[in-house]
Amino acid sequence: MVWIRLAISKLVINVVLVVMVLMMAGCGSDASLDEGFVQIRTAPDNYTVDDLKAFGFKTSKHYDVEGLPDGLDAWKGFWGLDPYDRHDYEIRFYASHDLAVSSGKPIAIESTGEEFEASRETQTWTEGLKDRWQAQGVTDISGGASRQSKPRPTYPNWAILGNMVILCDGLDSEQALIRCGELIDNFLPSEES
Repeated sequence: MVWIRLAISKLVINVVLVVMVLMMAGCGSDASLDEGFVQIRTAPDNYTVDDLKAFGFKTSKHYDVEGLPDGLDAWKGFWGLDPYDRHDYEIRFYASHDLAVSSGKPIAIESTGEEFEASRETQTWTEGLKDRWQAQGVTDISGGASRQSKPRPTYPNWAILGNMVILCDGLDSEQALIRCGELIDNFLPSEES
């Protein structure tokens, strides 16, 4: 009878230890999420739209950069690992990482999220403005009535990788940062990300 109690006690202890290890492993993966997304990253090179195209980024619109402080090139396009689940991005290129941060960051902030909603009429760079504003479709309400959903910014947030400023789509800022992160992490060579 004593040996049965010892066996059960050892089994319980082992189960508790396994559960604790699994919980710690789960916390470890959550900890990496808690560290957060690095919104501004240096890069091993200066990039062009051709680098993105080679990676699988599909361009849909080329913007005139007149009026974009220090901007060299700007594109709207889409990308995703799943060809049936791709997301929109606006990517602006600068001569260097320093210019992307000093000149591109303020315009990226102005062009995304709540800042864009507040300053839509006074944007520094107006090229592509209508693409940054997403009108929602008509919502059907019971009884045959309908109402227009509230328009919202196409790009709730942004990131900088080297000489690129990337505006990322999403339903909110957090989802946009996740999509920026997916693009950057898949674009960079694995040792750089």
